[in-house]
Amino acid sequence: MNPFERWDDWEWERAAQEVGRERGMKYEDWPVKRTSQKRRKREILYTWTGIQKKAVLAVTFFLLIFFASKGEDGLSQTIHSMYKGTVQNGDLYAAMNDMAKEALGMGPIGVKSTPVDATMKEKFVPPLSGPVMAAFGTMDSEGKGSIHNGIDVGSALGIPVVAPYIGVVTQVGEDPQLGRLVKLDFSNGWTAVLANLGEVKVQKGQAVQTGEVIGTVGLSAPLKKPWLHFELRKDGQPINPMPYLVPAAK
Repeated sequence: MNPFERWDDWEWERAAQEVGRERGMKYEDWPVKRTSQKRRKREILYTWTGIQKKAVLAVTFFLLIFFASKGEDGLSQTIHSMYKGTVQNGDLYAAMNDMAKEALGMGPIGVKSTPVDATMKEKFVPPLSGPVMAAFGTMDSEGKGSIHNGIDVGSALGIPVVAPYIGVVTQVGEDPQLGRLVKLDFSNGWTAVLANLGEVKVQKGQAVQTGEVIGTVGLSAPLKKPWLHFELRKDGQPINPMPYLVPAAK
């Protein structure tokens, strides 16, 4: 006869407790301790300090920027280009915040509304004459994609591009999205970017006068269209250049 057939329920319970004591814990306590461990793990997430959360966020942004710099797709290039542009203007937090929103699909990135500075209204001459092919702040038809920080003016290859205002050349270089470019500083926080150039006729540190030729329209940007990309900025913030341009003669 099998001796275990005569065991009652309480005898099985007692045997289980004996085994538990040999392992250093009570049988009935084991599920409770297991549950409390899960609870403690959840509580850790809710008790993180602000510094800990910022550290995790910083690491996340670093990885986002790192992988975006290596990617060749449109989204990666847009994220990395935004990061470079805003960091160069000293607004690192805004750069990371905008990148996170775009990468995580939290809606389109908006252009900050900047009141028109009446003292500088219609003070800048147009870099060249032509129709606006891509307006400031525009995205695609579905409201997606990156914000356009300037305007694109339709023209033709070799057409001269002039300085909109008296200033100093702060950079002559290449950008993966904008092509060959010239950056100008007009003082008092006013700067400009003239891009997709062909020939460049100025150099870094050179003073320029209003209307002076700084280069020609080219095809150096990936778009491969003879459009001039023109950005106007105030204190590093892109603004719509249209209200600040001298109206064309009728």
